[in-house]
Amino acid sequence: MLKISNMNVTLGRKQVLKNIDLNIKPHTLTALIGKNGSGKSTLVSAVGGTVNYTGQILLAGQDIRLLQQREKAKLVSVLPQVLTAPHITVRELVKMGRNPYLDIGARFTPQDIQAVEKALDAMDIGCMQNMYLDCISGGERQKAYLAMILAQQTRLMVLDEPATYMDMAYEKQFMETLSGLRKSMHKTVVVVMHNLNTAVRYAQRIVVMDSGKIVFEGTTQECLETQIIEHIFGVKKYISDGEIFFG
Repeated sequence: MLKISNMNVTLGRKQVLKNIDLNIKPHTLTALIGKNGSGKSTLVSAVGGTVNYTGQILLAGQDIRLLQQREKAKLVSVLPQVLTAPHITVRELVKMGRNPYLDIGARFTPQDIQAVEKALDAMDIGCMQNMYLDCISGGERQKAYLAMILAQQTRLMVLDEPATYMDMAYEKQFMETLSGLRKSMHKTVVVVMHNLNTAVRYAQRIVVMDSGKIVFEGTTQECLETQIIEHIFGVKKYISDGEIFFG
């Protein structure tokens, strides 16, 4: 689905990503974890095309550098960590997800309208579709943006800490929604996370970054067996009622 080979990123005089090799498996939810400054967001930016890099990023077997922006936007959708709140309605935002498919006259087809309705329903935000982004909570805004990239109908979704502005209950609901989308719509999802417990609970695969490098890539079970999380984050693993958590 997504294959990164020997990718390096230098910002200013600092090499932020070093020799990144990563192969994202299709139809999985992959958690990308690491301490602050480990390079997670920079990796997302490289996939999104907003930072320069050396090496190669293949998307569905195609070099993303050779793809037109519209074609790339039909294959991968990227949700950055910092989201703006323009004075537009939730529905207007979600409709932007259809931009890669619109003709020169930007005319919506019945298929475009159906995609928007389906995205609103999937995120259960149809009731707020006429509300303005700058008048809703941060968690609701995150759901609206996720609906936008659902309307984009890409096979791969890359999300940079989408639960940043959510409380625990909202985060749980959000992650269950992502898991449901992976199963029902056969999405491949990569999520940058800071909550280790959420990562091991919902992800099928985990990628651990440290100092600009990938130090682990594999299944969640393999990750738990290596104790890499304890080593990198300086935490302990606990088991309560059969559930693993870190603290």
